[in-house]
Amino acid sequence: MAFEPGGYAEKLGNRHEGRWVVKQLLRLLNEDINSVTLEAVGDDERGVDLIVLNNDGIRQFQQCKARNASKECWDIGDLKNRRILQNMQFQLDRDPKNEFGFVTGVPASVLGDICESARHSSGDPEVFYKHQIEEVGQSRRMLFCRFCEYLGLDPQHEDGRAKAFDYLKRTHVVLWPDDQNSRDELLGWAGVLVNGEADIVIGTLAEFAQNNMRKTLTPIDVRIYLAKLGLHP
Repeated sequence: MAFEPGGYAEKLGNRHEGRWVVKQLLRLLNEDINSVTLEAVGDDERGVDLIVLNNDGIRQFQQCKARNASKECWDIGDLKNRRILQNMQFQLDRDPKNEFGFVTGVPASVLGDICESARHSSGDPEVFYKHQIEEVGQSRRMLFCRFCEYLGLDPQHEDGRAKAFDYLKRTHVVLWPDDQNSRDELLGWAGVLVNGEADIVIGTLAEFAQNNMRKTLTPIDVRIYLAKLGLHP
């Protein structure tokens, strides 16, 4: 079932996105990542719900979508029509080190599978195209060609294939179901990382995120806020 449209003030009231943001704050507490920025400004904001700075210095621009209208999955045309591919291209073109993360509550395996193939390739775009696109079959070739077409690339030329390969290698599709399992995962993380009732910790982190839009949050920021409320690592 599709969600009712909501405004900016309801961004973290969205159960799916709110849970994902809380997970990133828990990752901060565990020092798995360096910082999280919610609803950035300027070009950073385009098509992006949050920016995660990894410990290796690479920024991942993440867009969250709980649903694809009433569909049970995403195909490549849906990703184009909802401007997810265009947002990905814009953010990746800004810096060759940037990554793009598409966090979805329903599968987007058509994109995710080919991105994983690119990351697990030899690193040579032409070898990737020959062995992991052409030789796989017609459906994979058609998918690659449509991906190129939607991004203004020519799959018949080496430069177009190389650019497509670069985009695929830096794009990550994360399946984050909008269900009880994701909530249970958060409860488990909260119970391990913070002294206190896990439900309270999750609610407190969601409120903290809501009150700190457009700010870059670090592990220290989260720890200080929790400590003020008597919640300690």
